[in-house]
Amino acid sequence: MKVVALVAAAAILVSASVVAAAERTVKLDVANATCELCGPIVKRALTRVPGVLDVKVAETEGAAVATVRFDDGHTDVASLITSPTNAGYPSRVAK
Repeated sequence: MKVVALVAAAAILVSASVVAAAERTVKLDVANATCELCGPIVKRALTRVPGVLDVKVAETEGAAVATVRFDDGHTDVASLITSPTNAGYPSRVAK
């Protein structure tokens, strides 16, 4: 009887976390993106984060803005900021 209750509780927890997950979009200001190769490097770094669904990078003078669509059940904004930062492009949430 206890095993059945544990299995039922686990199923409820798993289904609750799946229901709570949602698709989100965040814009990141990305520093040091000053050359033609920077945008693709930033995009590749973000695309490699599990849960990222789509990345678009718009380059501006000396920086870039990355628009990232992601599943918040698999990743979070902190991980998205860390990825390009670790690749040499410090990032923060755009205002």
